[in-house]
Amino acid sequence: MNAPSPAPSVNSVLLVEDDADLRAAVADILEDEGFEVHVAENGQDALAELDALGHLGLRPCLVLLDLMMPVMDGFTFMERFRADPGLSQVPVVVLSASVKEPPEGACAMLRKPFEIPALLNTVADYCGRA
Repeated sequence: MNAPSPAPSVNSVLLVEDDADLRAAVADILEDEGFEVHVAENGQDALAELDALGHLGLRPCLVLLDLMMPVMDGFTFMERFRADPGLSQVPVVVLSASVKEPPEGACAMLRKPFEIPALLNTVADYCGRA
């Protein structure tokens, strides 16, 4: 029997980005706004982080996802993420300079380079914060 899916935390965001400088900058910005930021440098690490959070009864309110990453890219991550019934309702916002439209399964996209207010507004929209 499957355990019920944990409810999303309005303060928890998973940031999946292979560029260490961008990952650190975005995490700092979101943490300064009161978000708990979990980071991963590729899709494989992100799935492991989600699994670890799930074992703690936690689920992020949003995934910020880069698409072009080594080990496991964002497209493969999305396929596996959306196949998990416990995670399928978590919104995904793609961060990308390489695509014009978000891939299937993503709810929005921020084109790199993005402005900080756009990032904060997007996260607040999906995490239910004003």
